[in-house]
Formats: sequence, structure tokens, C-alpha cells
Amino acid sequence: MFSKLLIKLIDQAIVPAVVLVSTRIVSMALLAMYFEIPFELTKKGFIFEGKEQYIQVNSYSMLIMTIVLAISLSFFLLKAHVFHDTHITPKLTATLFSLRMQGMVQSSLDLYTKGAIWISYAYLMTILTGALALYSFIYAFVFYVTLSVAVVASILLVTDIENEVKSSKDDGLDHNVTFLEVNTDQL
Repeated sequence: MFSKLLIKLIDQAIVPAVVLVSTRIVSMALLAMYFEIPFELTKKGFIFEGKEQYIQVNSYSMLIMTIVLAISLSFFLLKAHVFHDTHITPKLTATLFSLRMQGMVQSSLDLYTKGAIWISYAYLMTILTGALALYSFIYAFVFYVTLSVAVVASILLVTDIENEVKSSKDDGLDHNVTFLEVNTDQL
């Protein structure tokens, strides 16, 4: 039987995958039309007349995919740093509830599962663009942009996790206590 966390991770990984794959497909077609590059869409994928045309469309398509990934990561990191239920301000909470936007407040489990998924896609894209750049199927700058997005997002996620751990240590509770001792002599 699968654990609840694994099922949640798989469930939440579907939407980002669909977004990234559809971005890739749509951007390939739109870029080919924009650059007036003839192409054919077959069961094997996009077919271009020349290697230079393929490299141009492929590079900018991967760059657009990286931009979509960066926007998604930015939205996630904004929610992690501003709307995290453990360190959101009471004033902001009241404002969100009055605007009926309480769904913006996220728990640690929701944030960190989404974070793991988006960061995983960022590093997967970094590996993919690195391999494509190594074999000259895309321009090298696309790899560097994707790598930068992945590293910056990782640093910001780790910063939020450190803030979470720091705030839980500063709450005045002894987190090493596993049970509650009751003094029965006074009862």
C-alpha cells in the first residue's frame, strides 16, 4: 500500500507536468510560426527542415518553459514566505479572510510537498537543458538561465525551511518531550 504522502506527491505532480509539457508543445508551434520556419507535426514530433532552425526553435521553447517554471516557482515561494501558516502576520490573515482568500494560507505539508515537486522539475529541466546544450541541440545560455532559476529557488526554499525550524525552536516548548507527566499526588 502506498503512503498518503507518496499519493499526495504523485497527485500534486500531475498539474505541473501538464503545464510544462503543454508550454513546450504550444511554444514550439508558436515559435516556428513566429520565426516563419516550416515544420511538420507527425507522430514522431516536430520535424524541421534544417538543424539551425531546430536549434533556434528548441532553444527558445526551452527558455519559455524555464520562464513558466520560474513564474510558478515565484508564486510558490511567495506563498511560502508570505502566506505560510506558521509565520503569517495576524493582520494579513484577517485581511485574507475578509477578502475570502483564506485559501492562500498554506500549511507546511502543502507548501513543502509542492516545493519538492517544483524544485524537482527545476533540476530535471536543468539536467535536460545541460544535456541538450552539451550536444549543441540548444544554445548554452538556456542551460545557464535554467540552472540559475533552480539554484535561486533552492536557496529561497531552504531559507523558508530554516525560518520554519527556527520559529518552531523559539516557541518556548520542549519538543523532546514525548508524553505529558501528570503529578497525581496533588489530585
